[in-house]
Amino acid sequence: MANYQVSIDDIRIFAFHGLYPEERILGNWYTLDVLVESESQPNFSDDIADTIDYSQIYTICKQVMAKPVDLLETVAETIAQKIRAELSQEVAVLVQISKENPPMGVSAGRSTVVYRLD
Repeated sequence: MANYQVSIDDIRIFAFHGLYPEERILGNWYTLDVLVESESQPNFSDDIADTIDYSQIYTICKQVMAKPVDLLETVAETIAQKIRAELSQEVAVLVQISKENPPMGVSAGRSTVVYRLD
């Protein structure tokens, strides 16, 4: 069985997700890593239509990140579901989202959510 993966890493996007009102007003930086995996036999040519297009993955991430929600879990699940829905093949999707400097009483670190859709 073949295995084909495409990842796009360290996508940095400024967005307004969070439970607290100040997060929705001030916004924050987020870093995303997305891995898309297909177990079907790749039929590679030099045509982008025969691949998993990472620019499409990036566009989906930007669209989802532009709509504020309370939880990173919601963002990760929405990105994974949208990637799967828009690709023409059955894929597994792993989304990792980190919020820089989350409101935890310190000005360092990050919080991270990892979601896998098989």
